[in-house]
Amino acid sequence: MQRKELRALKRIYATPTMRRIAQDNKLDKPIVYKYSWHKYTYSTKYDMMLRCQSRGSILMIAVFFPDDVAKGFKYPVYEIYCNPKGCEYITRERNPEDGKEIRWTNALVFNLERIDTIRFFDYEPDLKIRKRTIWQNNDGKKEIKQFLGTNMSGLEGLIEYQHRCKLYSIKKAEEKEQEPWDEELALTPPVLKGFERWSKHEAMNENFIFYESIHSPTGYCSYCEKEVPLIKPKRNGEGKCPCCHKKITFKLRSKIKGLRTRAISTSCIQRIEGGYVVRTFEVHSAYRNATYDKPDWSFIEYQRTFMYSDGRITTYEYETYKNKYLRFCKQESKLPYEYYNRKIKLYPRNLSLLKKSVLRNSAIDLWPILPYSPAKYLYVEKGNPAIEMLAKIKLFGLAKEIIKTGYDKNLLNQDETELAKMLKIDNARLKRLKNMTPTLVTLKWMQYEKLANTIWPDDMISEFGQNEIEVSELNFLPKPIKYMKVYNYIRRQQILSGETFKQTFITYRDYYCLAERNKWNIASTQISMPKNLEQAHMNAILFSRGTSIKNQTEKLEKEWPLCNKILPDLKKYECSNNEYSVVAPVCIEDMVREGIALNHCMDHADFYYDRIQQREAYPFFLRKTNQKDMPWYTLEVEASGNIRQKRTTGDNQNPDLEPAIPFLYEFMEHFKQVMNAEEIKQGIKADKKRKEEYKKLREEQKKVWHGKLAGQLLADVLEADFMQTI
Repeated sequence: MQRKELRALKRIYATPTMRRIAQDNKLDKPIVYKYSWHKYTYSTKYDMMLRCQSRGSILMIAVFFPDDVAKGFKYPVYEIYCNPKGCEYITRERNPEDGKEIRWTNALVFNLERIDTIRFFDYEPDLKIRKRTIWQNNDGKKEIKQFLGTNMSGLEGLIEYQHRCKLYSIKKAEEKEQEPWDEELALTPPVLKGFERWSKHEAMNENFIFYESIHSPTGYCSYCEKEVPLIKPKRNGEGKCPCCHKKITFKLRSKIKGLRTRAISTSCIQRIEGGYVVRTFEVHSAYRNATYDKPDWSFIEYQRTFMYSDGRITTYEYETYKNKYLRFCKQESKLPYEYYNRKIKLYPRNLSLLKKSVLRNSAIDLWPILPYSPAKYLYVEKGNPAIEMLAKIKLFGLAKEIIKTGYDKNLLNQDETELAKMLKIDNARLKRLKNMTPTLVTLKWMQYEKLANTIWPDDMISEFGQNEIEVSELNFLPKPIKYMKVYNYIRRQQILSGETFKQTFITYRDYYCLAERNKWNIASTQISMPKNLEQAHMNAILFSRGTSIKNQTEKLEKEWPLCNKILPDLKKYECSNNEYSVVAPVCIEDMVREGIALNHCMDHADFYYDRIQQREAYPFFLRKTNQKDMPWYTLEVEASGNIRQKRTTGDNQNPDLEPAIPFLYEFMEHFKQVMNAEEIKQGIKADKKRKEEYKKLREEQKKVWHGKLAGQLLADVLEADFMQTI
């Protein structure tokens, strides 16, 4: 319907009869309706007045309101134009006083501003009573029903028609959206012969032998699909089929009701016009009512990814379309969603044929286990030729790491066509790399070796690479660094200490930095590389704390002058029962004594004192009630009352803390009960700051360098130690 043509149609105006009825619209006595806790009061007979006339193929419905008509306004507020042949409608809103056009809208009649509040759309009164509040002559009601082809008449007929139009327009929009999908999905060829059987047998992880009793001479093998000799079966025990030699589980036939295998995913790649499609299926079997020889197989396709030679990629998932029905729906992401912990097994039997055409430049057939889904692997491999080349020389570990890190121009040179040059090394080093189990760090050591124009032993490069110790991590040493000498020293100390190579390296780095901070003569080999690293490391720690408690306290008091003013206020949070007590320090000296006694960092780590001054977190001492003077555990309590850390000797947490956990929850409850309004605000601020700190630590991938938790992410350790009340 064209608005220009609709404006040219003959108008409908209010009649004298309508004006007379509108002027006499008041009820003698208002009607009151109660519905639930609502109360409705009506003092008029009619809420709305309708007139309708046909204009060729258009039905024109004029909507008036009694208040406007009573004032002598002849123009309708709304003009609704209905075209049954086109299954469409549109509404023009006008000013009832002068008839000027305000706007056009496609809103349903009960969503129009002045209509949605009338009592016709209230839950109460009864529908029959509500119908009487709409004035329209009987001929007009019948015309709406007849012209629009509805079951209802009058306003109800108009509502029915508009709903029909809405459903029709939605259907047309959905068909328009789905049309290109169906065209592309139609390119999918039939399922490969043998793929379904391969998925149900070769790809399945679970096979069974079903037996009648332990005295039966034979049992039914789910893989062989026949009776096989039975050898010492044990219900739910594992064994091997004497025929197919597959690993099986013994199942008693009378006890298999409800037996169902775990679902697995299998994929096949099929050629299509201009490219190929990767199809993924979910497969499982169910044995119900002892039907051991006729399982219910489920073989359902849930994903298709179309990949074209021009680089276009489209993915479809079998899912509910707009909560209506199941079908393949196009996804916003061009690559398929990677389901958590779901490995996809690729059908290998047609890959040799595909290698001659669409997969001629891929090494997908060489991988024993793909690092990603086949579609994602093919996409990543196409953008990074080094992956294909590494797979062809069986360096799958290095290829997998490159896939997961993405293309790095500092690591690879994509402009080269030879693998060695692409990896920024030479052929001799590539040959050495093949004889190792290389990682990305191994490759970086090789690249640095080439830049340094030297040759280092393969054992050294391999050890640093396997332990993810990059060249830059040795920069704490003075230049020029003698890497071979450092490697040999760490290997010797590893044997002496019994620690891992990585942990020994961390200990050495920590020792060297402490020795440098202590202003020791690290130019001397006796100092920089002590005979017993573990003992030297401990001596360095003790030396760094060698100043007297008084000197250390004075130093901290000078640096953090507000701490001694804040700490006495913590006394109100102290808590105790028959077994445990939480004691608050009253000065910095108490904290220094605690740190030295328990050999952790409270006596020298600046961040504890900074958090006190910022009123973000406070120290408390967990003691046994009968030994309040003996240091046991140190707590760091957030200003919100939650416990951030709890540490004892050597910054550890031992099993003896477990019985005290319920008491710590009592302490946190007590802490929150005695907080004032200002302290509550500080707690909210501290909680927000802690979350931001954890997020930053996780982004920076910072790790714990020594102790029992060495190698773990610092954010994980802190979050695991965090305690809060509900």
